[in-house]
Amino acid sequence: MSFKDRVERDISRVFLNTHFFADKRTIRYDGKEYCGIPVSVQGPEEMERPTKADDHAQGFYQVQAVLFCARADLDGKLPEPGTWLEVNNGKNPKFFGKYQVGAAGDEMGMVRIELGRFAQ
Repeated sequence: MSFKDRVERDISRVFLNTHFFADKRTIRYDGKEYCGIPVSVQGPEEMERPTKADDHAQGFYQVQAVLFCARADLDGKLPEPGTWLEVNNGKNPKFFGKYQVGAAGDEMGMVRIELGRFAQ
């Protein structure tokens, strides 16, 4: 078995295994809903939003998260920076957080998507 074959196998057996690192979530992207796919979400983390001298919108925070999933589970799509993606909450599956894609990359079939949004 080649190294690439082993990595592909480990994506589902280890990294996106719902008994270890992943949860089944629903993702909405580009007008389509991808139900119950295994994803690993790192974050979300709230941090102070960078402000400018003339910025008077106090009380807003920037929320950032990183989502990992198999590219095949998104029908081979790689989300484009600047587009919007929704991910349901693992604790409340009917609640979706809406995030803007900051960056996305594919590493041997595993997609890494940087997400961001503003919150109060």
